[in-house]
Amino acid sequence: MSGTRWHAPSASATPWDGVPDADLTPAQLAVRDSHRSVYDFRHRSLMETGDADFMNGYERDRCPRCGSGHIQRWGHEADGARRWRCASCGRTFTPATGTVFEDHKLPVADWVEFMCQAFGFESLEAITREDRRSGTTTAWWMAKLFAVLEGVQDGVVLSGEVQIDEKMHPLAARDRAGGRAGMGAYSRDRICIAVGCDDSGRSLAVRAGLGKLSKSRCWDAYGGHIARGATLVHDMENSHSVLVERLGLTSVAYRSADLKGLDDTHNPLSRVNHMHFLLKEFMHRHSGFERDRIDDWLNLFSVIVNPPEDRLEKAAMVLDRAMTVPISLPYREYYERSASSED
Repeated sequence: MSGTRWHAPSASATPWDGVPDADLTPAQLAVRDSHRSVYDFRHRSLMETGDADFMNGYERDRCPRCGSGHIQRWGHEADGARRWRCASCGRTFTPATGTVFEDHKLPVADWVEFMCQAFGFESLEAITREDRRSGTTTAWWMAKLFAVLEGVQDGVVLSGEVQIDEKMHPLAARDRAGGRAGMGAYSRDRICIAVGCDDSGRSLAVRAGLGKLSKSRCWDAYGGHIARGATLVHDMENSHSVLVERLGLTSVAYRSADLKGLDDTHNPLSRVNHMHFLLKEFMHRHSGFERDRIDDWLNLFSVIVNPPEDRLEKAAMVLDRAMTVPISLPYREYYERSASSED
């Protein structure tokens, strides 16, 4: 595809665009008009949706273009969004400039609905079907959500009684050595995911390299996420000793063989085992994802399983983050980048 400009199909298109009404059947007219009505409703202006009020609730203290703090109010856009002008670079901007909402063409209400669906373990295919949107739009929105959630687990610190255990996830066939799966649960053809949770409801799920966990990778994965002096409940994985030594943890270790077959009421690792179950179900729902984007999917999983519990509260938290995280991902840029990566 090198040298060719990629164009995503328009979500507003129908098979009868450009065909005179007189040449269409009543059923074709009804379907075409219904599709256009839904599309037009979803693409209302900020003024019509009330999104301008939402955007204007966020102040800006510096220019998102050049970073200068020498800015001044500069009226409003035609859609009602507040506008500033930078005295350093001379460019104007709105509260949405430099965020994933820059040049947004869909109402925030639809974005909130999409997030609630994503927080409910729904696959991209299911969301696309339910919302009658183009699959390209759904993938783009998920990429925007991933961009907003980047680093969302950086501040997670588990304390009190902390349970940890690793879950192995297979690489895609194209990424395996020789194209075949390696032998054994801890082969280098499996992604190691470090999973942890504490007794207050906080949890962690981060990538920890390939194959069996080493001490250095164990420290990199867990070291910044467990409070000093906590009680570490775990199996007798040798690499965990680095956490106990460096963080002054109280170690409560069990042989894996002794835990097999125990029900949740008697299993001392029941909480982290439940996290493994949820992670397995989550990965199954999104089985077609690219393995090099597993960090993005784990960040989404973290938002799903961590407080707050209500999906609407999660949506509000992420929406606020979206307005404060300086990252933009225009539709055309995303798909041209995706197309070039496939060359």
